[in-house]
Amino acid sequence: MQVDRRRPPIRPQRPIQPRQSSSRPVQSRQSSSRPVASGRPIDFWQKSVSILKIIYVYLRSSALYLRSLYREKMDARSLTQSPPQSSQRPVRRRQSSQPPVQSRRRVRTKFSRLKYGNILCLVAGAIALFWIVTIPFRIRRPPEPPVILTQEPLSPPIIQTPESLVERQSEPTFSYNIKTPPNLVYSQELQGIVDESVKIAIGKGLPAEQLSITLIDVSNPQAHSFAGYQNQSLRFPASVAKLFWMAAFYSAKEKGIITQKESAFKNDLEQMIGISNNDAASRILDKITDTKSGVRLAGEELQTWLQKRTQINSFFQSAGYNDIRISTKNYPIYYLKQEGPLGRDLQLRGDASQPIRNQVTSDQAARLIYEIYTRQAVSSIASRKMAYLLTRDLDPKAWKNDPTNSIKGFLGESLPSKIYFGSKVGYTSKSRSEVAFVRTLDDRAIYILAVFADDPAYSKDETAFPAISRYVFDRLNAREIKSSQ
Repeated sequence: MQVDRRRPPIRPQRPIQPRQSSSRPVQSRQSSSRPVASGRPIDFWQKSVSILKIIYVYLRSSALYLRSLYREKMDARSLTQSPPQSSQRPVRRRQSSQPPVQSRRRVRTKFSRLKYGNILCLVAGAIALFWIVTIPFRIRRPPEPPVILTQEPLSPPIIQTPESLVERQSEPTFSYNIKTPPNLVYSQELQGIVDESVKIAIGKGLPAEQLSITLIDVSNPQAHSFAGYQNQSLRFPASVAKLFWMAAFYSAKEKGIITQKESAFKNDLEQMIGISNNDAASRILDKITDTKSGVRLAGEELQTWLQKRTQINSFFQSAGYNDIRISTKNYPIYYLKQEGPLGRDLQLRGDASQPIRNQVTSDQAARLIYEIYTRQAVSSIASRKMAYLLTRDLDPKAWKNDPTNSIKGFLGESLPSKIYFGSKVGYTSKSRSEVAFVRTLDDRAIYILAVFADDPAYSKDETAFPAISRYVFDRLNAREIKSSQ
């Protein structure tokens, strides 16, 4: 508004000439501190300082205003409490023996003068200051989980034939999206590493008959290789079953089978995968299958309940996870007050002498982890969310003092802390199992390792899994980095 204040009046006899001035053009009226329209980002700390200045001015003006009100109130009180004026001379004894009213006010401390308004302003300022200072920490996100590079990212490794497309028309609506296993190449080198891993377990006096190992090397994007030991034998997975429930949950959510917002299940998903909480897993499985634990059922009602609960098995079986069974909950479940299966859950297990237990192969667990980190499981977005939930911090400061940690006695305990590590463990008094994805920062070693041990001896031993994991890591990390060209 100050551009034209020195402009002389326009005279009619003189032609209008464009005014030449050395001052800045009109466009420069904007302050340099204000962001221009070029899209340059506003400096975060400069904005924070501006907000603090506004808060300071507001608090100072409020304090001055409240102080003036306080003084007016005290002056009015001193006038009302003063003795009535008379024609007689004031008593000198009173003036000399007692201090005036103003002296009382001078001895008061600064804190005693604070009133409710001042205190509220200070509290509001402290909250605002804390909010601004902690913004960088609250908006900081964990690092993005790594992705396994493939020749055709985000697509099944094997192209489906027309026959397979015809078969899919008869499949149930609720089924896993990847219908064929990954196209992996058998490696004799990896087989030697797996065989030595089995010898490590035998050297510790552990039985090899109940041990299964699957190793997938994904460091070379041109050809992902694998090897294994009893890797197609069905084992009791314990809490590794929760890995499959997580994938089924995200599929049900994306297909609209679960209509509630995902945020309503955020805590249960984190508890189920992060610390393997059985209560959270029970609620997730009930939501996926539309079932609830309860008293025994009979007749058609029981058959309907069994059909709903076992659809979690057909969800994966229709996609090539042959004979997988993950329909039984993990116990104890405290909110149900159950140390083991009761009622209809007990009916699901069948004959008590030969109960139907969850069964998964180490190949199947490794396949699901593989499909998550290639961002094929359910969808790219769902795979990224699952990878976040699986991520573990291997820094001893993060897990040594945590009684619910899934590192001690498992594959991550013996690995370096400065690598990416994502895993899901399973543990009972009679078994120990884990499937993990490992990636070094320099991409020298990128692999998936699944170890299932369905025997009480492995449950008691806390050294076998870390020893096997470290051996595999050292062998794969010692190789040359393979070119992706």
